Amino acid sequence: MRPYGLLDIASVSLANSLTLFPYIDEIFEKLDYIGINYYGQEVVSGAGLKLVENVEYSESGHGVYPDDLYHMLLQYHERYKHLNISFIITENGVSDETDLIRRPYLLEHLLAIYAAMIMGVRVLGYLFWTISNNWEWVDGYGPKFGLVAVDRANNLARIPRPSYHLFSKIVNTSKVTHEDRERAWDELQRAAKEKKTRPFYRAVDKHRLMYAVSNKSSWLSSRVDLTNLNNDLTLNEIGG
Repeated sequence: MRPYGLLDIASVSLANSLTLFPYIDEIFEKLDYIGINYYGQEVVSGAGLKLVENVEYSESGHGVYPDDLYHMLLQYHERYKHLNISFIITENGVSDETDLIRRPYLLEHLLAIYAAMIMGVRVLGYLFWTISNNWEWVDGYGPKFGLVAVDRANNLARIPRPSYHLFSKIVNTSKVTHEDRERAWDELQRAAKEKKTRPFYRAVDKHRLMYAVSNKSSWLSSRVDLTNLNNDLTLNEIGG
């Protein structure tokens, strides 16, 4: 979470103190690893959440911000390093029927994990949410989280998306390449210039709206800075 304005800093501090650490603090002596679910950033304004203009959102209203996964891993690592245990990213994904956001989302979050590992955070595994389109308790079958699309009008036919093939390549090669990264970003920026739209299932007025893929600087500023690392980034320490 991050505050929308100065008056919201106290609310964010309170929310984080109540949600991020108390449960683990109670059971840390029994843990074999710490699992982290991460989807994105929420902006707090007053007593609720706010949609802001310069943030890219998933279909289900999560603000896309890969850098925060890096910072959270460092934060958890610092707090629990005395336990000498590892982390697993147990959920990370984005609802995106167009599959345009999902590919750079996947790459940037893997690179965020890689950057944290370089800083000494032990990450045992990464689980992407999710393999195929699923039922969401709040939004039903609306948001499309799957690497594989499910055609519910055609006997539940499974259709692998481009992100499925990208993720398979990463798993099989244990690498994120500059070529794959630039291709995913180029396709996303081209869609933005063409003003393509996509469904959006959560808004302040609770109606289904159509939002354009953003071409603002918010996404570009969320690219993980890896300028000092190798050309092709080996991720063979990340399981699964």
